[in-house]
Amino acid sequence: MTSILQCPVCRLTLQRTTAGYQCAAKHNFDAARQGYVNLVLAHKKHSKEPGDDPEMIQSRRRFLNLGYYDQVSDRLNETVCAALPAMGCSSGSSVLDAGCGEGFYLQRLKSALAYGREAHSPILFHGVDVSKFAVRQATHRDRGMDWFVASINDLPFIDSSLDIVLNIFSPANIAEFARILKPSGSLVFVSPGPRHLYGLREVIYPVTREHEEPTILKKAEELFALSSVDRITYQLELNSNQVIMDLLAMTPYFWNINRETKVKVAALDHLALDVDVEIRVFNKKVVKL
Repeated sequence: MTSILQCPVCRLTLQRTTAGYQCAAKHNFDAARQGYVNLVLAHKKHSKEPGDDPEMIQSRRRFLNLGYYDQVSDRLNETVCAALPAMGCSSGSSVLDAGCGEGFYLQRLKSALAYGREAHSPILFHGVDVSKFAVRQATHRDRGMDWFVASINDLPFIDSSLDIVLNIFSPANIAEFARILKPSGSLVFVSPGPRHLYGLREVIYPVTREHEEPTILKKAEELFALSSVDRITYQLELNSNQVIMDLLAMTPYFWNINRETKVKVAALDHLALDVDVEIRVFNKKVVKL
């Protein structure tokens, strides 16, 4: 099968080798023993270890494994299942989770497509995250997918090569997503709804305001057309201090609040909160010359 990966050094196509990947200019990228490949160039790192650290990854893994976000994952899977036939995807179709974290959503999507009521043509699954700790954990979920350490600002895929890009609670790069998607491709963007994590936020902030619409909507207008918006809402009851702290650690609030507020959250052993998530599907616009 033709490779869709590109070398981060020279932009030539990367071909799989017994050790990892190599381009025609002989730039080599060896696979780690866990199976992933690091495609972040040293001089492009903004820190020694960019992305989420091991403790944050373990917190996210523990929380997600308890099933609290399974409803979000299930609705995402339904959205992708509905999009694939409409796109005319055939054998060799490719899906990328851009900002895949420890692989929870992509692994469940692969399972849903493999064991759903309707059979789908073979699909290649790729996960990319700038945190090597996250990608290392993702390989534990499914080594049958291609996992890469890479930045969403410099994705290692050739132009117009992917059918679907997922972006789930992660920073987005609209121009890069448009570059790597096929003309018929779709971006599936998952973001907090207005009341997401109400309950936790009421503990953290003196005044709690609803989330505004994501800035991606304005940024996407030139390159994408909004196809659909779906909203999932339900309530959670967390009855463990460990679970509450794991949830906090997988949110931006963990870094934004002061020590006093962290102590306040750490004292909780029960928390009721809202899950409010929006899934938007964007279709790539055809550029008229």
